[in-house]
This record gives sequence, structure tokens and C-alpha cells, in this order.
Amino acid sequence: MLKLLNKELSLLIILTSIIINYILFLSPVSNGLIKFNFLIFIIFSLYYFFYLEKNIYLNIFILLLILISLGTPTIDWDARSIWVFKSKQIFFDQSVLSVKNNYAEFSHTNYPNIAPAFSAGFVNLIGHWNEIYPKSAFTLLLIPPLIIISKNFNKNIFLICLSIILFTIGKFLVNGEMDGIVSLYFMASALIVYNIKNIKNLSNYEFYTLILFFAILSLLKLEGVVLIMCLIIGYFLTFFKMKKMIKRIIVIFLISIIPIIFWNIFATYFDLGSTNENYILNINDFYNRLLDAKNYKIIFKYLILNDKFLPSLLFFLISIFFIKDRDIIIFVSSVSLFYILFLFAVYLSTPLDLEWHLNSANRVIKPIALFIFILSIKNINKKFGNI
Repeated sequence: MLKLLNKELSLLIILTSIIINYILFLSPVSNGLIKFNFLIFIIFSLYYFFYLEKNIYLNIFILLLILISLGTPTIDWDARSIWVFKSKQIFFDQSVLSVKNNYAEFSHTNYPNIAPAFSAGFVNLIGHWNEIYPKSAFTLLLIPPLIIISKNFNKNIFLICLSIILFTIGKFLVNGEMDGIVSLYFMASALIVYNIKNIKNLSNYEFYTLILFFAILSLLKLEGVVLIMCLIIGYFLTFFKMKKMIKRIIVIFLISIIPIIFWNIFATYFDLGSTNENYILNINDFYNRLLDAKNYKIIFKYLILNDKFLPSLLFFLISIFFIKDRDIIIFVSSVSLFYILFLFAVYLSTPLDLEWHLNSANRVIKPIALFIFILSIKNINKKFGNI
């Protein structure tokens, strides 16, 4: 039976099992189904790597990430006090909705929690909680986007991509925070979107795969929806003549954000995170900072001169100097610009000390830095594809 499954269908099953795991945690009486569903995720992941995928670099990379994750403690504050804490809470309560009592608001109870739910599903399968292995489930979440990236390049170019991923994301691949996962899901979504040049290229497989990637990305962190919207804007500006395809991608977007809309309605109804006013963006703070050039200089230093973003930008400029591809230039420039403008608006609106808040810039800039790097490699690969 398994031998009848191709790569596309196997990946769809892997992605679907992540969504189903989240849905099952809406009910506190589905423990057995959660275990069975997670077993499906593991079986089809192993099937993909041992029978379908011949890329040894991908297999070794994922195995090493899992081993490193298992061999390192959870020490970063966000990882320990937000994401792994949520996993523990979901596991013991057997529900993602238990946050409605606003317990431990320091963990940002209003944050979407598909990744902690996935980790709790892994713990359900094992049968008991400890403080080490649940974090490794976050690393397992990297499997689908890495598969998509590997499908877009030959083995040698993919090895370069893995080096870029390590350089750009680094410890965020294994430390229990969401930024590495967000970066890879965004990158995989960008590759799928960019490769769909017209309505005839959109297969049913790509339609459903993109919906699942968008849905998971939106449920990972709050900026997930913004990143998706930047992709759609970039696609519109790049392929504005393909009106049917743009309409189809908008339909995909609208379907995929249904879960996060329901989550935000739930969070608003139960006032989740509302008493922690220190983290609520304020329009007055935005107006107060808007006309002060010093603020732009500080944000520019942390975002644009960032040690991951600046190299990616230079790499992109070098790539288009030698290989001028109009589509990639417009797509990368527009997506990056709109996301950077969004980050500027967020930091100008912060109620916190601006420079202190900008300590998070190194994390939130990673998705766009990785995006620029990989699309630049794709640009170069068009000319030197046989390397």
C-alpha cells in the first residue's frame, strides 16, 4: 500500500497530520487519536526519507538536528517560558483551549500554539513529560519545509542551501523558539508561490500543499499572517498580468487563515494577554516616534545592518548583477520591502524602550534574510543549474 504513494501525496499526509494534531487537541477526550495521528506523521516521514527521497544531505541534516536538540537543554527565555511551557500545559490539560483562564500570562496566552500542540502530541505518544525531549518535536516540524527546499535544487545546490540555513538561522533550528520554524515555513511557501507562474501550473497537489503551509505558518507566530500577505503582494506585483492566478492565491490565503481567525476571536473573547499592557502596541507611541530621525537610525542599525540581513542583501545584489531575472528582482524586492516596512511600523509603535525592544530584531529579520539568500541562489541556479 505504501509503495503506491508518491512524494507529493506523502508530503500532504505529513502536513495534514500536523493540522489534525492541532484540531484533536480542541477536545480533551481524543488522547488515543492524537497518538495514532502522530504515529502517522512519523511513519510517513520515515517512509519519505527511506523510500522516496534520495537526498542523503537532507536525511543527515534532519538526523543531526534531532540529535543536537535532544542533547541540549532549553535555556532561552522564550523557548522555556513560552513555547515549551505551552507544550507542557497542553499535554497536562490535553487541550489547546485551556489557556482561556489566562493562567501564566507571562507566556503570552494569546499567541497561536500549533507548534506547542505538536510537541504535546509527541509527548502523548511517548507517554510522559520531561524537560528535555519535548523540544525535539519543534525540530520535527522542520521536515516539511526542508522537503520543499530540497525539491527545488539538485543535491550540490541543496548542500549550499543547508549551509545558508545554518548561517542564517543557527541555534534557532534546535533551541525551542519559533523563529527558525517560521523562517523555513515562510521560505517553503515562497518557493511554492514563486514557482506557480500561471493557472495551468497550479495542480491540486500544489493547491492543497500551499493551503496547509499557509495555515501552519499563520498558526506558528503572530507575524506569520503578515509574511503570507507580503508574499501575496509580491506575487501580485511580479505577475500582475496573471489575474486568474492571483485570484486563486487570494482564495488559498482566505481558506488558510480561517484557523488563525477563529483563534484570534477566541483570544479576544476570553481577553487573553490583555492585562500585559507593556506589550500592546500603541498608536500614540507611533506618532511620538514618527518624526524623530533618531528612531529610524536606531531601527536601521538593528534591522538593515543586521549580521544576517546585510549579507543576504549583498548576496542578492551580486546575484542580480550577473544574472538579471526581472521576476526574481521584483518578487524579492517587494516582499522584503513590505516586511521591512511592517517591522519599522511595529518598532515605532512599541510601548517599550525602543533599543531594548530591538533586541528581538535579530530573530524577526531571519525569515526575510533566509528568503533573500535562497531566492538569490535560485536566481544563480538558473544559469549554473548543472553544478
